Amino acid sequence: MEHDYGMLNTQTDPRFGDRKYGRFGTIAKNGCGLIALYNVERAADANTQFDPFYEGRKPIKTNLFGLLGTRPSSVQKNLIRKGFRVTPIPVKEADRAAQHNAVIVLYWYRFGAHYVAGIQENGGYRLYNEFTEPFAMRLPAFLSFLKERKKHVVRVWGIDFPNRSA
Repeated sequence: MEHDYGMLNTQTDPRFGDRKYGRFGTIAKNGCGLIALYNVERAADANTQFDPFYEGRKPIKTNLFGLLGTRPSSVQKNLIRKGFRVTPIPVKEADRAAQHNAVIVLYWYRFGAHYVAGIQENGGYRLYNEFTEPFAMRLPAFLSFLKERKKHVVRVWGIDFPNRSA
């Protein structure tokens, strides 16, 4: 039976967190990239269900057999494969970046790296899998927030949904 989990705000959710991601990883430990990709697809199409998305994850490549999560190159490739338009946003130009339907931000910090998905809302983005509850803010404010906390943004992708403009 498929469950409709809606948008996901945590990779450690007990309903799916212990599922494998890569050969040696789990969603709870290393699945932030998978959750970010799912949230973007779910925002583009409310009929997207997590269970079929998870079962179709094979094209999403991981680092070190899942122990280090999703490969950054796999994020853009998988979105493009599914019909999304993906625009890399230089971090230093985020304050001038065009508005997109969604963004995915990848940052590293002392103990690893993390992906966050943001879905366009009122000129900003509602961010998932970063705060206790989804939280909306503008992209430059979020990047400043990360910098203040010694988190270093590696990549930002602007994402436009298939057959829909920002």
